[in-house]
Formats: sequence, C-alpha cells, structure tokens
Amino acid sequence: MINVTESESESISSHLKMTKKHFEEKYIEKSEGGMMIMNTIPCHFLNDNKCGVYENRFKECRDFPHLHKPNFNDRLFGTLIHYAICPIIFNVIEQLKIETDFFNQ
Repeated sequence: MINVTESESESISSHLKMTKKHFEEKYIEKSEGGMMIMNTIPCHFLNDNKCGVYENRFKECRDFPHLHKPNFNDRLFGTLIHYAICPIIFNVIEQLKIETDFFNQ
C-alpha cells in the first residue's frame, strides 16, 4: 500500500499533465478521514519493473524497502513479502542469516 500526500498528488498529476482532480479520481482512494492511498497493487506506474514517474515518485517509494526505519521487527512480515522480488531485501535477509547463525540453531 502506498500512502499519498497532497503535495505528491499535485506533483505527479502535474508531471502527467492532468488535473489533480482527474489524477485522484483515476489513481487514488480516499478514506473518510482524508487519507489517500494508491488504488491498486502493484502501482499503476510500475511497468516492466520500472517506475514511470521515477523523478516524481512517492516518498514511500523513495524510502523503500524501509530498512533504515526503526522497529524493523514490527515490519518483518511486510519485508518478507518482498523477499523474492527485491534484491536489497534478499541480500539483507541472507546476511542476517549468516550473522545470526540461522542455520545452526
């Protein structure tokens, strides 16, 4: 799930040369509280494993795979979902197995 901010919505809609309103109608789902998320998984802008709006991508995409953020244990399941498709996550998990002597426990 990709959370979207107002400024990201403005930036990407401008990049796509569409109104913010049309962009949000087409790509965004809004909660009653006003929170916005992309309305599909995978993202509409991911084509051939490349981001179609890379220079204007969402902060959550820039921060992916979020390994630098605190509380890694709380996000472990979400991280493991991407294990087979994200080389960064794969390499980090494999290194953790070595460092924790995973196979000899």
